[in-house]
Amino acid sequence: MKSAYGKVKEFHMFDSGDHVLAGVSGGPDSVALLLFLLDAQKEFSLNIAVAHLNHMLRGREADRDEAFVRSLADKFGLPCHIKKIDVAEFSRKNRLSTEEGGRNARYSFLKDIQREHRYSKIALGHNRDDNAELILMNILRGTGPRGLSGIPPVRENCIVRPFMGITKNDIIKFLEFKGQQYMTDRTNQDNIYLRNSVRNYLFPLIEEKYNPRIKESLIRLSTIIKDENDWMEKEADLCFNQALESIAPDNQCPDTIELSIDAITNCHGALRKRVIRKAIKKINKRLKKISYVHIEDIVKLSLSKTFGESIDLPHQIRVFKQKKSLYFKKESRPLRELGKKRKRSG
Repeated sequence: MKSAYGKVKEFHMFDSGDHVLAGVSGGPDSVALLLFLLDAQKEFSLNIAVAHLNHMLRGREADRDEAFVRSLADKFGLPCHIKKIDVAEFSRKNRLSTEEGGRNARYSFLKDIQREHRYSKIALGHNRDDNAELILMNILRGTGPRGLSGIPPVRENCIVRPFMGITKNDIIKFLEFKGQQYMTDRTNQDNIYLRNSVRNYLFPLIEEKYNPRIKESLIRLSTIIKDENDWMEKEADLCFNQALESIAPDNQCPDTIELSIDAITNCHGALRKRVIRKAIKKINKRLKKISYVHIEDIVKLSLSKTFGESIDLPHQIRVFKQKKSLYFKKESRPLRELGKKRKRSG
């Protein structure tokens, strides 16, 4: 586990006295994570607790995993937070795939427990193989620099992933050395899920036929892209601040942003798109459902010589041009209920 200790220190994941909430599913990664945290407890003066979300997707197996995690927490005398949620129903209601619904439910559960009990960190068991799988999945779906950057070892200054430098094989060996049991999820072999298909079929094929070190290649690509992406984000921040003409009603919770078209067009094309994305994210808090085509259409609008046109985006966002400014407006009502401008894109 030297690599895990190395990642912890490299990214300063823990401060002395941290109260750490470990997400434990019962599978090998999360069980190994819990054992690692217990080993590191004295060195980093950690207070550890366990959290488990029962997705109610696998009937008795899900209940078995819940009971296993509870017994594991009892064995080590750790506080344990457990909740059941019908992820299938949650996903249907929110029009999400089961995978995405499960992920959203897990993070929401962990963040709720963190806030309620004031845990300073949330520790998760994602490893280097998980990172390589996600990068390849993003490539298959179509992605930009952010998707190629992979899974961040630290996110939001509170979500930490100590195992990002070690492989699944390393984790299994660690558990064998510790003599620690873990639960297996039979749905991990079901290739109807993209991640399982990538893990069980695509990677073995690429390793056999094309590149036996494909995972290392993807991780290297991820590291390069992340460094360059971080630099470009700083440049985009400068361009955004130079282009910003007004923001209302305030900087913390704006619903309207005005950008100078001259400043936007003076930016490099790559930075121009990032500035536009920043404006949308600032008034909407997220970029979900904002596609590459939407950003391209807004760029074209900013460069065109016509006025009075607008672009309607998801989440009740309207982008329009007046004189030398480009406006991003988060409307309080559905756009179809508002007076319509001539639209260029939907």
